[in-house]
Amino acid sequence: MLTNSIDIHNTNKELGTKNVNDKIDSSSLNSKLKEIKEAKETKEEPLNINNTKCPCPIKQLLAIIIPITVVVLFVAIFVPIYVIENDKDDDNKVEEEFDEFIENQGNETYASLTPKNGYDNIFIFLGGITESPTRYFEFFESKNTFIPKGTKIYFISGQKREMQYMIDYGAPKGSGYEVTYGWFNLDSLANLCPDKNDYSQAIESKILVLDAIDRIKQDEKVDYSHIYLGGFSQGAVMVNYILLNSRHELGGYLAFSGFIFDELFPSNSVVKIADMTDDQKNKLNARKDYHIIATHSFKDDRVFYNMAIEGYYTYFEAYTDFSLHSFGNLDHQLIGQPTHPIIKKWLKERMNK
Repeated sequence: MLTNSIDIHNTNKELGTKNVNDKIDSSSLNSKLKEIKEAKETKEEPLNINNTKCPCPIKQLLAIIIPITVVVLFVAIFVPIYVIENDKDDDNKVEEEFDEFIENQGNETYASLTPKNGYDNIFIFLGGITESPTRYFEFFESKNTFIPKGTKIYFISGQKREMQYMIDYGAPKGSGYEVTYGWFNLDSLANLCPDKNDYSQAIESKILVLDAIDRIKQDEKVDYSHIYLGGFSQGAVMVNYILLNSRHELGGYLAFSGFIFDELFPSNSVVKIADMTDDQKNKLNARKDYHIIATHSFKDDRVFYNMAIEGYYTYFEAYTDFSLHSFGNLDHQLIGQPTHPIIKKWLKERMNK
């Protein structure tokens, strides 16, 4: 029985019959009708979603797990290799940097720059940790220098010694890289404050600088008032230290990014004026006419600003001709400090008196 009604005339046409009364082969007709029906069902029958086969859940799960597994294996195998290779590169880079550093340092702790057209004043500059006596030659000869013309400059570096500071920065202990210029050893970068360092070497360095000042005064045949002492970082620490222990009053003292300590105070830390003994006060009073100018950055990441100004305002502001100039656009460095014009003006005024 056929499920669809069929127009006999159309059927006859499709079969090529001329007359409905012609004899028709029933098997051929049934076959032809079946083909027509199947063709029609193929075109018109809507998709039966209920009959659609769903993907196998296991296959779906594997399709997710396999790519993830491949990625994890790749990371586990190749990333450590990459990291190890890069660590080796970093180690080699550090070693090359230390090699270059040692090569450029030399062994001298003393150098000078003499003006071609004569000079009336002497400026002694004390370098910081790692700074050789030629470290700032180019800067002091440039138009950006804060040193007035007609000034002879002496550069003095601390003696070469083992510095924990260098080890903290990655120099292997016992390799020789940790030996560099310095006035005294620092226990640790984390202990950059007056009451947590061993200053026994600083006492020795103080004597060396005081002797150097006396020798320069004698060789140059100038008065102490024509000698100016300045320094950066640990060199500035020594400037402040020497001011409190000077045998003679100098023309002026300049401290760039330093702090204050003095063995006069047993704790090597800032002592409030109210807690000072009479002897301590008398020592500071003896320097009431000393002239010192200091600069410090709010953003200093080595000698912290608050630590520095605590000592300055306790000792120097109360007992000396002192001025502090702060800035905030640099961290711990000398070149580029925006206070250089102020320093130059201060020096000119002092030197022209």
